[in-house]
Amino acid sequence: MLPAWDNEREKRAKEILYRCMEELQATKAALYLEGSEGAFELAASYGFGRRDALAPSLPLGHPLMDWARRNRTGPAYLNAPQEFPALGPLLESALTSRLMTIPLAVAGRMVGLVDARDKSRRAAYGPGDVVVGRSIGHALERFIAELGGSPPLAEAPAQPPGPARATMEVAALSHRRIIEDLTGLVRSLARLPEFAAAVLTITDGRSARALALHAVPLDQQRRDAVAAHQARAFLGSGVKAPAAERWGWDDQASGGSQTRAEEIRTAVLMTGPPVWVALSLVTPAGAAAPDAVFAAAAHSLELARSLRDYRRAARNLARVLLEPGETSFPHLRQHSQATSEVAQRMAAALHLADDLDELVTVAAYLHDVGMRELDYARAYRLERPGEAEQRLYHRHPVVGARIVEASEFPGDLAGAIRHHHERWDGGGYPQHLAGRTIPLASRIIHLAEVYDVLTSPSSYRHPLPREAALDAIRAEAGRQFDPELVPVLVEAARP
Repeated sequence: MLPAWDNEREKRAKEILYRCMEELQATKAALYLEGSEGAFELAASYGFGRRDALAPSLPLGHPLMDWARRNRTGPAYLNAPQEFPALGPLLESALTSRLMTIPLAVAGRMVGLVDARDKSRRAAYGPGDVVVGRSIGHALERFIAELGGSPPLAEAPAQPPGPARATMEVAALSHRRIIEDLTGLVRSLARLPEFAAAVLTITDGRSARALALHAVPLDQQRRDAVAAHQARAFLGSGVKAPAAERWGWDDQASGGSQTRAEEIRTAVLMTGPPVWVALSLVTPAGAAAPDAVFAAAAHSLELARSLRDYRRAARNLARVLLEPGETSFPHLRQHSQATSEVAQRMAAALHLADDLDELVTVAAYLHDVGMRELDYARAYRLERPGEAEQRLYHRHPVVGARIVEASEFPGDLAGAIRHHHERWDGGGYPQHLAGRTIPLASRIIHLAEVYDVLTSPSSYRHPLPREAALDAIRAEAGRQFDPELVPVLVEAARP
């Protein structure tokens, strides 16, 4: 039996569990841990409403327990109840069709599992999600071990059923910003006069992708030498590099001038799972610059990780703001998450600066936070709200802005929330702003919210197919919506 479960441990577990939302896009997930008499007991969850009938425990013989034990070697998923008929009644009673389980093992013994349900946008689980799920599972296993169990056993990664390169790209998604920042730094440093080449390689143990920035092109012999050097470094960091035929190379000129390629220095900058990253520098013999470059790369990586942790903490705080007490608003939460995801994709398509991208993401999640202070439970389901309900709706952006205005979040978070119901033609509320006087974040959120309301099966309206919803939105370009942002939504809403 695991040690006693208290509020602090539940909080830490939820922080890890929320990665299912961020990295798997699972709309709901539950963590079960070993209890008494072989049963697994509910320890933490998010996203489940009352109608989901979330089981407080999973005794031996429970269909979810049977499924997890059949797939105890790693994450497993199903995208239709008929794939495992015993789970059919459980999934159908919760209006769920897709599920992934992540088994948790300590000292070779299964001590828990994660039950992750429907992905956002009704997407199916796939092979890439298994890699991400394994990473989340390892984080939970380390946490469980800290509670007093034995350290989790290292597992050899299973071969993915799909193409190795595509799987690795999915595995790296949770570290995308960090790797992009690191790549930008290496590009700038590779032009320094002491470097004939710089090779940045990312691997998940199944395949590897190398970016070779060179003043002197790397022939096959030099490539093989760099790959062998990195393979030894990767092995020392806990992963065996893939065979040569599973390496992909991207050769680019660095703009440098060094022609002497006599010595290779390598450092592993990031250790997994899910991915490992190594940097090799090719220099004249005895060059001193590599040490300074490795130190700069390590510092950049630490800053990027701190920024990632800050973003994760900010989004966790946003979830707390949306549901701060005992009352749960599952429909509001699901709508907020879906709106935030679409808004974030729009921000990415617009190539917004990182701080504005994050503002859009968090403001979109909290755009309806003011509803929690109003009569949300009654008003949400009204298809034809009366005058009193209309007044309530018109108040929620202002109430939401007041809730967050003291947060000191970078950028105008309160303004983004306050104006997300303004219209391009000035006919919105609360201040009848028009055109570009409406904050860009608010214009993005308005489009993302309307798209979710039109298409979501949990909306108060009958859901429209994707193309019908986009046609309705296109018809309002230049009136309700910023006409330049409508095509961005269309691109962001692609399946």
